Amino acid sequence: MKTTFMALLQFFIILLISPFIAGLMQKTKSLIRGSAGPSLFQPYFNLAKLMKKEVVLSKDSSYISKIAPYIVAAVPITVAAFLPVFNGNTLLSFTGDIIAMVYILALGTFFLALFGFDQGSGFGGLGSSREMTVGSLAEPALIMVIFTFALQSNSTNISHIFNSMHGDIFFKYPVSSTLALMALYFVTLAESGRIPIDNPETHLELTMIHEAMILDASGRNLALLEIGSFVKTTILLTLFSNIFMPLGFYDINSIWGLGFSIFVYFLKMGILAIIIAIGELTLAKLRYFRISDAMMFGFVLALISMVTYRL
Repeated sequence: MKTTFMALLQFFIILLISPFIAGLMQKTKSLIRGSAGPSLFQPYFNLAKLMKKEVVLSKDSSYISKIAPYIVAAVPITVAAFLPVFNGNTLLSFTGDIIAMVYILALGTFFLALFGFDQGSGFGGLGSSREMTVGSLAEPALIMVIFTFALQSNSTNISHIFNSMHGDIFFKYPVSSTLALMALYFVTLAESGRIPIDNPETHLELTMIHEAMILDASGRNLALLEIGSFVKTTILLTLFSNIFMPLGFYDINSIWGLGFSIFVYFLKMGILAIIIAIGELTLAKLRYFRISDAMMFGFVLALISMVTYRL
C-alpha cells in the first residue's frame, strides 16, 4: 500500500508541477526585464481555456492531426510513471527503463513532427524538419550520458541510478559525472526548446522550431501539445536535478520525511527553472546551422565522461 501510494504521489507531482515550471520561467524573465509579467499559474489558466475551445483543422490535414496531439501528450505522461521524484518506488520500473524512457520520448517527438508536416503549411514543414534534425543530434548525446551513469551505477534502472548518485557515486567519479551533467544540460535545452537552441517566445519564421510545428494547432489540440511540452521539460529537469543535486531522495518512513522530500524537490526544480530563465536572457540564440556544433560539443562531453570513467 505504501509503495503504491508513493508511486502515485510522485507521478501526480510531476504532472501537476509541470505548468508551474513553465510559469516560473516566464515570471522570472518578466521580472528581470522590469515588468510584472503573467501569474505563476497562468499556464494552468491557459490550458483550461484551450480545453474549452473548438479544434480547427486544416482542410489539407489527415487523421494524423487528430491523433498526434493525444500521443504527444500521452508519451511524456507515460514516461512520468518511470521517473522517481523523491523515492525509488515508481509505477513502471524494470531493468533498462531509462533506455526505454529515451526512446518513448523520441516517439513523442516523431508524432509532433508528423503533426507539423500534416498541416500542409510551409511553417509546419519547416519546424518539423528542424525538430527532427535537432532530435537526431540530441538523442546520441543523451544515450551516451545515460550509459555513463548506468556504468557508474552498474544498472540501467532509473531508481537504482538515483539511489547511487545520492550515495557516493557522484563524488567517487567527480570528473566523469560533471562532464556527463554538462552534456545533459545541453540535451535538456535542446529537447525542451530553450535558448540557445530554440526560442519559445518567438514567431519569426526564420528562427522557429517548436513553435512552427504547433502554429496551426488550436483548442484542445493545442492544449494537449502544450501539456506534452510542459511534462517533457519537467521530466528532463527532474532527471538533471536528481543526479546533479543529490539531496532529497530517501526511503521515506514518516510524514515529516515525506514533506521534507517534496519541499526539496520543489526547491531543486525552482532553482533549475530560474537558472534556465536567466540563461535565456543572457544568451543569444544560435543560428540554425550552428546548432549542430553545440550538440556535437554536448556529445563529445558525454563521450569524454564515459572515457574518463574507465581511467
